[in-house]
Amino acid sequence: MIIGYLNFISKKKSQITIFILLNICGLIFFLLPHNIFSNMLDLRFSYNEEIVNQSFVSIGEDGRQLYFFSALIIDTIYPILYVSLFLGAYYKLFNKNTSPFIFPLAAGFFDILENIQVSLLLTDFPTLSSQNIFYSSTSTSIKWIAIVISLTVLIYGFINKQRQT
Repeated sequence: MIIGYLNFISKKKSQITIFILLNICGLIFFLLPHNIFSNMLDLRFSYNEEIVNQSFVSIGEDGRQLYFFSALIIDTIYPILYVSLFLGAYYKLFNKNTSPFIFPLAAGFFDILENIQVSLLLTDFPTLSSQNIFYSSTSTSIKWIAIVISLTVLIYGFINKQRQT
């Protein structure tokens, strides 16, 4: 079942489709009203209570409600897409060696964990727990580190593949 999925997402048509869907999701985020995109905690490397407060106040009550639903729906689809894109590329680049898969899988895991924690922060606002902010910010930071490592591994794999041909 997993091999079938990897074969499917590593096909050129699948990679192009996933890439297009990933960009559509990104565009949806960008077009969200209430200035949500520029205040999304997900796009920062780390944050503290002051930044969370400032972001949530900036988007207002309607923005917080929309951010809550987009974090749980659209932003759950987003990591599934980018993890699939990475895995499909890795599957082709590394001759079926699955050890590099840990990096995009970790990024996706921490992204979904971050989405849950941001949603909890939005639900609790204006009462913010410093512990919840710490967990959320830490998940966000680990996600970004895993994404950078995933991109680095992808570039390495591509360069290595080009040298072999």
